[in-house]
Formats: sequence, C-alpha cells, structure tokens
Amino acid sequence: FKSGLTVIIASVCKSCLVQHLQTRQTCPQCDILIHETAPMQHVGYDTKFQDIIYKLVPGLADNEARRLKEFYAARSLSVPQKGAPSRPITPAETVADPEQGKFPPNDGRAWFHTHDVKIALCIEPKENDSKLQQMPMKYVRCSMRLKVEHLAKFIKQKISISDDLELTCNKQLLKEGATLENIWLDTWKVKEAPMRLYYNKK
Repeated sequence: FKSGLTVIIASVCKSCLVQHLQTRQTCPQCDILIHETAPMQHVGYDTKFQDIIYKLVPGLADNEARRLKEFYAARSLSVPQKGAPSRPITPAETVADPEQGKFPPNDGRAWFHTHDVKIALCIEPKENDSKLQQMPMKYVRCSMRLKVEHLAKFIKQKISISDDLELTCNKQLLKEGATLENIWLDTWKVKEAPMRLYYNKK
C-alpha cells in the first residue's frame, strides 16, 4: 500500500489490518505512517500474493467465494462487483449517460472519487480583476485527486464563459496536470484550510 509519496511493501491479513487501523495510522510491520486521517483509503490488495496463496492452499479460493456469498445472502444483498456499492439498486438509479459522466451505481466509475480524501477550496477571480464574474459559491469541497484542468472546466461552467482559464496559488501558475494534492503539498505548503485558488483568462 501507499503512504503519500512513500510506497510501503507489506503483506498483511485484511482482517488483522482493519483491526490494527482502528486505533493506529501506521503499518503494523514497519510502523511507517500510512495516512494521517484515512489510512484505510490508502491500502490496496496484493493480488499477486493472493494468487500465490490460492495456489498453495487447495480449496481456499472456493471457500472464500462461498463465505462471501453466504455473508451477503444472510443480509439479503447481492454480491457487489469490484468498486460498486453493496446496497440494493432502485430502478430510478439505473439511468446512465456516460457522455455526461453519469453511470449506474453498479459501474465502478460512478464511485471513483466517493471515498477520496477531500480538500476545502476557496476559489476567486484573480486579485484586482473586476472583469471576471465571481463563482456562485466560492467555497468548494472536492477530491484531492482532482486535476487543475478539470477544476478550470468546472469554474468555466459555473461563471458561464467560453474563454480558457488558468489557475494560480500563492501567485504561482498551476500546471493543468497537477492534482490538488500536489498543490496542497508543494505550493500551498500545507497551510490552514481552505486552500485559496485564483482564476483568470489565459
């Protein structure tokens, strides 16, 4: 699993790891910090190691699949697909429009940023620029993985302009491919929230 920019290579039983992370935010093997507030969101499956275990222990994969089905059947739930919610889906929720970024709840893309670490932003026009319209709501909370180019498109839509925008933070021009996490660590220097961003026409 990953901790910020540090990659921790450790294989731990999931149930043991979940129990450990209820009271700590560090790796149970090397004691390196995983994440300050949401360690479980930065832990991933070691699929290669899991495949090796399945090959070494006969019947283990079938046994785990059976137990998984029994767990959801006892709670009158369908076994979820990877990345999908474990709750029943109503007919009204199955309407999909991929071109508009809308997907049915059983599609993993619909839940891509749902459980991400969030960051609070204050988004305003560049100082002393009276030509640009203010955002309807300048305070926004969004995923740390959001990129600058997507945030710029969001702002364009909210203030109804067709011109391309550029964003700055601490008077530094932001690269389109940078994520909010990059900006928070490198440009904002982890100051108090909300992180202040300014937009202006290119």
